[in-house]
Amino acid sequence: MSDRPPQLDAEAVDLLLQVLELREPVLSGAAAELSPRPAAVLAAAGLLVPHGHEDVSASQADHDDTPVSLIWSEAHGGFAYFSPAVGLAPVPPERQVRYRVDAAAMLDALAARLDRPSNQAAFPLIDGVLWEIGEVRLGRRPARVPLWFARRLVNPAVVQQVVGAARARPHNRLRVILTSARPSRVAEIEIPGAAVVALRDVLAAPDNLAISPDILDARLRGVPAEQDGRPLVLSSDGRQLRIGTQPPIAFTSDAHIAAIRKLVDAYYRGERLPIRELTDLGSPARLFGAKRWAVLKRHITTVNGLWGFDL
Repeated sequence: MSDRPPQLDAEAVDLLLQVLELREPVLSGAAAELSPRPAAVLAAAGLLVPHGHEDVSASQADHDDTPVSLIWSEAHGGFAYFSPAVGLAPVPPERQVRYRVDAAAMLDALAARLDRPSNQAAFPLIDGVLWEIGEVRLGRRPARVPLWFARRLVNPAVVQQVVGAARARPHNRLRVILTSARPSRVAEIEIPGAAVVALRDVLAAPDNLAISPDILDARLRGVPAEQDGRPLVLSSDGRQLRIGTQPPIAFTSDAHIAAIRKLVDAYYRGERLPIRELTDLGSPARLFGAKRWAVLKRHITTVNGLWGFDL
């Protein structure tokens, strides 16, 4: 038989994200019994770890959910509670164990597919609430993206704590704050200098806790350019180019769109292009026209006969 832990599944991932949104990221043994297989999968994967024992339980002998206090029973060699119906009723040891989310293991699992420095471990910024995962590389972005993880952002008091942390640690690029809350509940949350992204939106798959760098990159392309941190942002249809925080430059003809796509792609590859790859007209000024070139020429230059953005 294999000693490898079982693979996660969609139920296990969903249970973990639900537990992360609790006031304390703790699952009681009794609650674990309601989702025994997902809880067991998370425990086997090291994402849930034992964290003390319950001193109360729900009565099983009296068929109700009333909490009852546990006492030590010599006769049963373990904890029990008094039931008017049957007297002392033992509580199985597994029902008494509490499980806590292992934050380090959870954050490592989230970042498993991300390109981040190997010597950079996630660390807490607000104990039990907010962690800095590190700077990760996404797509063709020229600079790494700073990544945080926060839980319980649906709580206004937690939001204010995270806002304070963001102001205390300002960054010159857009910061991404991932959260375990459901997407519909974080749509209106605003953190200065940050994009708040629900984990469920960027996981590689519903049965996988790892973030997909491609999905996260695509998700961030929807962020307004002035907040994005990339020096060049071309719309998906190639009709609008934003350079830094300047107003967008519009393109209408197929020739303009094809040329600007090539120039933007070359910039992010760190390359320059010969004019023949851009146009048959012999110069970008003739291609783009006087008015549009008057804006572009401040950013597009030639070096040894090769053209490209110089930002």
